Order: sequence, then structure tokens, then C-alpha cells
Amino acid sequence: MMRSLTSLVFLGLTYACFAQAGEEATPATPPSVVGTAPSGAQDIQAPQPPSYRLRSEDVLRIQVYLQPQLTGEFPVGQDGYLTVSFLDPIYVEGMTIPELIKQLETLYRTKIRLKSPLVSVSVAQYRPLRATVGGAVFRAGSYSIRKGDTLRGLLNLGGGPVKDTADLRRATLQRAGTRELIPIDLYALLNFNDTSQNFEIQDGDELNIPEGKNLVIKVQGKVLAPALYPYREGMTISEALSLARGEVPGRSRLSKILVIRERPGLPGQFTYINVDYVRFIRQRDASQNIVLQPGDLVWVPETNTPDTNYISALANVYFILDRLGGGILSGLIK
Repeated sequence: MMRSLTSLVFLGLTYACFAQAGEEATPATPPSVVGTAPSGAQDIQAPQPPSYRLRSEDVLRIQVYLQPQLTGEFPVGQDGYLTVSFLDPIYVEGMTIPELIKQLETLYRTKIRLKSPLVSVSVAQYRPLRATVGGAVFRAGSYSIRKGDTLRGLLNLGGGPVKDTADLRRATLQRAGTRELIPIDLYALLNFNDTSQNFEIQDGDELNIPEGKNLVIKVQGKVLAPALYPYREGMTISEALSLARGEVPGRSRLSKILVIRERPGLPGQFTYINVDYVRFIRQRDASQNIVLQPGDLVWVPETNTPDTNYISALANVYFILDRLGGGILSGLIK
């Protein structure tokens, strides 16, 4: 009986020892490595915006795992080429980041014999947004802008318009990649805070303010000195009549003055503005002392029923001369 009990105890101890030994010999399950980069390579696995297309002046951060001599920041040149260590220049403008990674990995394998290069590319610094202002401004050129900047800000960067030279009403804005010229009335923006003209600037925009080589007004009809006169910003009817030495006594109908103005973008079509200058003289009605625009024709009739057909024909002659060039009109300006 004692011998049987001893045998059972021995068997139990033996089983326990083997069980413990088997437990210690079982290898631990390796930790999951799915989606985890090797130590020191986590930046390489950082997600990149796949749809962004590279542009000149972008600065790229390129990393090659375990190859520090290939890692660094590299700018894209103005010509669209990227130069990195140990490779010939690569044309990258317009490429996406995944496309560039694929090309670099291929080049590293074929050109410098890396077996399995692990490449990361990110944009360290995006090319600054730029817009251009030119024409009759003090500092024409290309300037860095920020998203949300407006025409007024771009104009300030250019030093503002040159007074009495810039034709503020005929400025144009051209968007990058298009030929369309958007007409801009900077006079209304700057003098009346017309925010409808204060467009938001986009990358590659070009604002052009032409020189008003023929910035004139024409005063015709029954005045003492009918002629073309230099236009100045803010010029009014009273100033124009003063330049023309005023009315012809007893013959001028100042209550029936017409201002003829060519419609923007519609050559040969005119707007007729009736002015009762007598009301301005007698009642100080400022609404009758209107502000003129470059190219306006001020007609002072002799009768109460001026011949609008004749006036329109005369206006057409002036506007045609204006479009033909400054040399023709400049000899007529007093």
C-alpha cells in the first residue's frame, strides 16, 4: 500500500515538472508589426497628400530608410527640376508625391544599387503664392501673397497707382492659365470703397493698370474755348467749363448740357447724361456738378433741343482718334 502511494506521488511530481518545462519552452507570440514602421522610420510611413502636384519653388523633404547620406531637404527649381544626392536632375513639376516616390525608388535601385530602398517624400515648404501688379504703379513686380488677400492689398504692395498717370477705370485682372481680362474699376474701389471691385487674389494673378496717355475730356459747343483738355481725377463739370473759359453770353444753354460717355466694352455706344448747370449755380445743387470720367465729351448747346445725332457723330470721331493712339490727340490738347 505504501509502495503504491509513493509511486503515485512520484508520477505526479514528474508530470508537474514536464508541464512547467513545456510552458517555459513555448515561444512568446511576436508582437504585431502591421502598420508599424521600424524604429527610426516612423516619419517614412507618415501619410502624404496623394493629389497634390508639385510646383517650382516647393521644398521637398526626402528620407531613405537607413541611408542618411540620401536624406535631406531639396528645392524644386524654377525650371521644374529636382536635384537630389547621387542622381541626375529629375523633372518633377506636375508630379504627385506617390509618383515621385515610385520614381526615386526605381532610380535608387538602378543607379546606386540599393536593394530595397524605402523612400519617403513630403513637402517641407510649399511654394509661396505669388501675384503680379504692373503698369502705372510705383513698384511693379511679383509679390508673395496669402490666401484671402485682395486687389487693394496687391495694389499697396506695388506702391499704389501713379497719380494723374494711371487710368484707374481701365485696370484689368488676368487669372493664371486664362486669357480672359476681367475689367476692374479701381477708381470706384479707391474713392468710393466699392468692394465689388476688390476681388480676392489667386496664385498667378496679374493686375495691370494702364497709363492714361489720352486722359482727356472734350468741351464742345457754345463755350469760349472749345477744345480737348487734360483730365484729372475728380474733375467736375464746373472745372471743365472753367478750362473752356465759360459760356458764350446770351447763347449757351447751361441748363441743357449733355455729357456723352462711351459705354465700357461697347465701342460706338454712348450714355447721355443730362446736366442742369443752372440749378448748380442758383441752388447749389451738387448733383448737377457731376464728376467726369476720362474721355467724356461735355456738350454745351445753343438751343433747348440739341441735335443728338450730330453730337454722337462728333463723339465717335473723338473716340476713334483716342483708340488710334496718343499722338493724334496729343496735338489737339490745350
